[in-house]
Amino acid sequence: MKTLYELARLSHRQNRAFDLLIPPTDESPLRRLYSLVMTDSNLDDSACMQEIYGKKSTATFSRLKSRLKEIFLQALMIQNNSTDPEQARFEEIMSAYKSTVVSRILNNKRAFSLTNDLLEKSITKSMKYHLTENVLAQARLLVIYNSTISLNKYKITKYLDIQTKYLNIYNWEIKSENYFLDLQKTQLQSLASAGNEAIKKAYKYHKDLESAGDIKSFNFNYNKYRILAAYYEFTKNYNLLLELSEDAIKDFSSPEFKSEAVLSNINIRRLWSLIQSGQFVSAYSLGGKLLSKAQVGSNAWYRVAHYTLKAYIYNGDYSQSIDLLKQIIENPKYNKSSEYYKELFNTSLGYLYLLTDSGLIKDSLNLKEKIPEFKLGRYLNAVPVFSKDKRGINVSILLMHIAFLLLRKDHDAIIDRVDSLNQYVYRYLRRDDSFRSNCIIKMVIQITRADFNKIRAERYTKELRKQLSEVPLIGSGENIEIEVIPFEELWEIMYNSL
Repeated sequence: MKTLYELARLSHRQNRAFDLLIPPTDESPLRRLYSLVMTDSNLDDSACMQEIYGKKSTATFSRLKSRLKEIFLQALMIQNNSTDPEQARFEEIMSAYKSTVVSRILNNKRAFSLTNDLLEKSITKSMKYHLTENVLAQARLLVIYNSTISLNKYKITKYLDIQTKYLNIYNWEIKSENYFLDLQKTQLQSLASAGNEAIKKAYKYHKDLESAGDIKSFNFNYNKYRILAAYYEFTKNYNLLLELSEDAIKDFSSPEFKSEAVLSNINIRRLWSLIQSGQFVSAYSLGGKLLSKAQVGSNAWYRVAHYTLKAYIYNGDYSQSIDLLKQIIENPKYNKSSEYYKELFNTSLGYLYLLTDSGLIKDSLNLKEKIPEFKLGRYLNAVPVFSKDKRGINVSILLMHIAFLLLRKDHDAIIDRVDSLNQYVYRYLRRDDSFRSNCIIKMVIQITRADFNKIRAERYTKELRKQLSEVPLIGSGENIEIEVIPFEELWEIMYNSL
């Protein structure tokens, strides 16, 4: 049923098509299934069978689902997704792809002249929008037609030249895509900094793509940008990353390259770069502009909101942090968002609660009155603290829990958590790419060794605290998902709780 509900979401504008493809009577099982999936009921197979047949009929229902799935796919082939002018590029691309499908059907029916006319009109559109694979498919059919049916030497040469040109572009697109995916795999395997091998690899890939010359291709140019961006991320050169991303915004705002999804991704990288370089005011200024344009509740909106919130918190603008977090959490779409985003924002809420509970920030009493409700026990039960995803925010969750326990003087519970934290460091955090995380965790461990005595804890952590200040958050390149609030502030909360 999940597949049908997803297809229904994509096909919600195609009522006329379904009126033609589905029996009109309410007694039709197909019509009844269609009506069910077009609602937000999200029924499972058993509930749907009961609604349609009044009993369990697995085999019959399976065939019914397959029929409806085929109809949805047919409707998607003919649908016009939007009348929004900004979606014109997308509509043109869909038209070019559909032309290729229709031309193959016509060709198989031996309507060769119609096939040729359709392809000659469509291949220009495919080239305009850099649909490399589509150009190759269309050029191939045109070469065959002009070589076997019309015997037009001029057009044979013309489409063979197009085929040769786009085969070269296609090879570079595939190479750039594989390079990017290889670097992405490297990034997914590290909490923060890339090693020398990854840096060398990114530079090598970038130089190889530079040798391709002036290739006008949407996919090639986007992958080329992402590979150089990865190199700047690996080398922590955030100013060059910002310059690169600003240039890319210009390139991908041109009519032939424009893609809202790509522009959104580049802008989010700009936002991330501003935070990493300590330009917090610029970051949340950009974040505010992006939030006003993004669709509320979309993945892009949540990602921008997350980094905008982080910029507010890092800059100490806690009132604005709470206002934004309330806007996110109190939005009706929030409960339907992914568990990943809920975990991020609920963790941020927990840290803001921690800051107000500690009383170490200005106007904490007034801030506590407007902050959304946060129940530590409910939060801990809802998040996978020891999930298999060790790249997640487990360190943030563990540290936050210990800070709350320190405020409550629950020392026995802290000792239990510290053992888990110590094992986590040993297994998953390396000194070379998680220096600040290692420092704060070792400082927490020293608190227990000092028997929660403030004077001894200060003496035991003096050198670690110095090391933490020598590697500031700004420019460190460490994973800012782990450091919800600067560790210096987290340490102050913990230390003053002793």
